[in-house]
Formats: sequence, structure tokens, C-alpha cells
Amino acid sequence: MRSPLHAPAILALLAVAGLPGPAPAADPAPPSGQRSHVFSDAAGGERSYYVALPANYDRSKRYRLVMVFAGTDTRGREMHEWFGAGWRPPQVVGLEPRMHDTVFVYPDQAYAWGDVAGWALGPKARPYDGWHDIRFAEELLAQAERDYSIDTERVFATGHSWGGDMAAVVGCYLGAHFRAIAPVAANRPYWFGSPTSDGDCTGMPAVWTFFGRDDDHFGDASPDGLFGEEHDAFWTARQQCSRDYDRSGETRVYRGCKTGVRFTLYAGGQYSGGGGLRDHQPPDYFLQALSQWLYAF
Repeated sequence: MRSPLHAPAILALLAVAGLPGPAPAADPAPPSGQRSHVFSDAAGGERSYYVALPANYDRSKRYRLVMVFAGTDTRGREMHEWFGAGWRPPQVVGLEPRMHDTVFVYPDQAYAWGDVAGWALGPKARPYDGWHDIRFAEELLAQAERDYSIDTERVFATGHSWGGDMAAVVGCYLGAHFRAIAPVAANRPYWFGSPTSDGDCTGMPAVWTFFGRDDDHFGDASPDGLFGEEHDAFWTARQQCSRDYDRSGETRVYRGCKTGVRFTLYAGGQYSGGGGLRDHQPPDYFLQALSQWLYAF
């Protein structure tokens, strides 16, 4: 009985006969949508996240990466549907259609404090302290750089509410990995200690803080946007900005900063999406303004 011919032998015979061989297999599509991966024990082991890729993704190109952190009891997929798509398209268009050459990664929360899920915000954030989510973010960035063609000089972070807290935290503890961050409606920066200290921060990402003057989640605890002003004071001090700034609408653009600091203290009534706590949500112009700013890097 003759031995069956294996693929190398078949290809050799085709070459001798001058016949074309089989077409090479196409590269498999890169993983997207809802994903999970087993990270280190320090990062929480098996964790999940959502990935949105640009249309016509091409491995030969380099793409920006934006990591978007979800707020309290919110999953990455929901942030993809809110920040990514926009909250009233086509009137309010999301980040993904505006940033067509960008990979978006939306991490999922894994830890609960009482009856709410949120992020562990580093060693000084009692009762929401711990390193595990910072390690998760760091390892997830490394995983994304393995899975996708990422321009590592153009990696960004943003997030809303508790996710805004997390965007600020990674901008400090993992700042060397990020070109710029944009925390939105974050709590006061208690996770940097009292008084706040930038002694544990790395790198120097540019920062654009968004906060509501009449934020109805924090209420009387943050009169006239106090928590946002505290963020502004932290980042301008860290970046050694001049206290002089140029004003563009509701936004201060500080002068003399190492890499750039902006602060938007937005008035209420500018969010047209659904749900409650409407002045805790960003203004409709936020998605356009953020995408334009990120494109400047």
C-alpha cells in the first residue's frame, strides 16, 4: 500500500508541474467583543473586558488605544454602548465613530463593596483600597499590545464617575504607560492621600478633568464643583503649571505645564441622554471635545 502524500510533498509536485499551490490561509480575525483572560493572581486571575476594533482593522497599521473605565455597577459593554456609540446618535455621536483608527478596550469590574461593584483604587483609597485593579489595568494593556497593532506612544484612558476615579488613578500609578487621561465626574482625589501627594506617580500624561458645577451625585459635598477643583489643583501642581490659563468656553487651558492640563467645570442641564442624576453626566459636547483633543497627540 502506498503511503499518503503529505502537504509538503504535494506542494513539491505542484511546483515541478508548474501548477499553482493552494492560496495561503488568511490571518484569523483579531479577537474583539466580549473577552476574558487569565491574568496574574495579583490582577485578580480570570478577568473580562470588551474590545471594539475599527472597521477594516489592518495588522500592518498602528492604532491608538483608548481604555474606558466604567462607573459604579456598570460593565465595559455598557460603556461601549454609551461613550463608544454616543447617547443619542446621530445627535450625540460617540468616541468610536469619531476615532476610526483607534482600538477601544473597556475593562469589567470584578470586586464588590457591600452591594455595589467598583474599582480598587490603590493603597491609599480605604475602604476601596487595593492594588489588584491597577495590576489588572497594567496587564490588560500588555495583553492588548500583544493582541493588536498598537502605537504605544498613543495610549489613553478615560472613565466616568467611579471609572473617572480609576482613570485618574492609572494616570498616576501607571502614568508612564499613558499619553493622556480624561477623568469625568470623579470623586475627590482621596486615593492620593490626605493631603494629596504625587510621590507614587510615574510618567507625566497630559490631563483633562471634566466635572459638573452642580453635580447631583455628590450634591452638597461638592459645592460649586469643589471635587473637580481639587483634581485641578492636584494635576496643575504635579505638572508645575502656571496658575495662568486661557479660557475656551467652560474649559481652562493652563500655561507652562510639563505635558498639558485642562479643566472643564461644566454647568448643569447640558446632558441630553436618559436616566437620573443628569448633572452628574458629561455635557453633550464632551465626546467631540475629547476625541479632538486625543487626536492632537
